[in-house]
Amino acid sequence: MNPDDTRPYYNRGLAKLSLEQHEAAIADFDEAIRLKPDDAQIYSTRGTVKLNLEQHEAAIADFDEAIRLNPDDPFHYYSRGLSKTLLEQYEPAIVDYDTAISLNPNYANAYYYRGFAKFHLDRFEETKTDLQMALPLARQAGNVEIIVSIEQLLREIDEHIGNPQ
Repeated sequence: MNPDDTRPYYNRGLAKLSLEQHEAAIADFDEAIRLKPDDAQIYSTRGTVKLNLEQHEAAIADFDEAIRLNPDDPFHYYSRGLSKTLLEQYEPAIVDYDTAISLNPNYANAYYYRGFAKFHLDRFEETKTDLQMALPLARQAGNVEIIVSIEQLLREIDEHIGNPQ
């Protein structure tokens, strides 16, 4: 094994992640980053693990670095937006979702979570617009989980604005 090759560490980290060995996966991603500190994908993957562990500040730092290294990848902005949303930093999260959508106008999840953030800011009409954008995109992608979430949030909005379906 080439001691400077990140692939074994990255791939082993992914394997550990699939086994839900999150801390061990992070250790492998740490080593891969040590060997190749300019690889946005490794930062993004480590950030996703930290997001799933609810280490949102650390996840945001990893997504910041992934964005610095590869500012054209909408997933990095979307993921950072998720961490900010979970920290209830809704306005900054919306900015990240806006960027993700500008880079990929068909990003159903980014529309949904931008709408979700706006919902928590009582911006119900804007939420509804985002969800109405997200729903056909999610259907086209066959993303059943997000479809159910969109439909549920649309019902909640209708309750809030007095338009029962």
